[in-house]
Amino acid sequence: MTTALPAEPSISAPTDQPLLDVDGLVVHYHVRGAGRIVRSHETVHAVDNVSFTIGRNETLGLVGESGCGKSTTGRAVLMLDRPSDGRVRFEGRDLVGLPANELTALRRSMQMVFQDPIGSLNPRHTVGQLVAEPLLVHKLVPRGQRRQRAQELLELVGLPPDAVGRFPHEFSGGQCQRIGIARALAVEPAFLVLDEPVSALDVSIQAQVLQLLTELQDHLGLSYLFIAHDLAVVGEMSDRVAVMYLGKIVELAERDLLYAKPHHPYTQALFSAVPAPDPKEARERSRFVQGEVPSSLAPPPGCRFHTRCPLARDQCRTEEPRLEPVSEGHQVACHFAEEAVERNIFGTPVAADA
Repeated sequence: MTTALPAEPSISAPTDQPLLDVDGLVVHYHVRGAGRIVRSHETVHAVDNVSFTIGRNETLGLVGESGCGKSTTGRAVLMLDRPSDGRVRFEGRDLVGLPANELTALRRSMQMVFQDPIGSLNPRHTVGQLVAEPLLVHKLVPRGQRRQRAQELLELVGLPPDAVGRFPHEFSGGQCQRIGIARALAVEPAFLVLDEPVSALDVSIQAQVLQLLTELQDHLGLSYLFIAHDLAVVGEMSDRVAVMYLGKIVELAERDLLYAKPHHPYTQALFSAVPAPDPKEARERSRFVQGEVPSSLAPPPGCRFHTRCPLARDQCRTEEPRLEPVSEGHQVACHFAEEAVERNIFGTPVAADA
């Protein structure tokens, strides 16, 4: 079915300042230990000192292993999980200290599409009720017009208007994700956090949903924080890419720069783990990252990747590297980034013109 797009895009006036400015974001969770008699209190370092910006009509990809803090970062940006420290500015307003009523009003401009397309939808509500709920919460459309607006939103994402009277279990995973996207678009947001929006879908359906997200962004002027672990998907969708490891961003660059010449050993390891269609190329990738990810309850000192990095030295074990530019539009948190590029220890494929 052809996606029906509105005649005019709904975008804010252009400005030089980024739409989203995250500075020094920290998210820690206090949990109880496993002692039977005396339970100790421990801290989960989910996100530690993460900073990035997202411009208008831009997509920032956030990639890394499971448990590295990607989803927590996305939730903290929307204040679904309250940051322990740091600043989150959206359209120039600091969200961290914002009163609850003002934050609720501002959430009209910020929405989220969840990883589990079926689990994120209330099975007791019809699709029409699910899509129209944001209209009710923000009092955007009169009661008598909500069903029609829900039909328009469903058509926008490529679903038939008669879907409003059906229940989520009657739809496939890809269709449920389209319903989730329609629900997020109901309040005409400027910014979407896409938390692994296609990871639970078949490959053929993934391509359709990604194409839909691209069309919506182009026409509505949306900005995305695109969270994923699939480098191919991130590369297709993103303008810039941030690589996370154990709660920290270790590399941040424009997509083409990062994919042509990854500087951080962890980023190189991620690329080397991508299956190669050519058996000869697969054999040339002789090394993969060794060991297990350290516990976020007790992250290692210095560079957090030093316990698994072949280039690690004493400086890496004691001194935490800062995220610093290695070229225009390319930042890396590694003491020996240039050496990592020269040695290419993981056999990462590098573009010929890199």
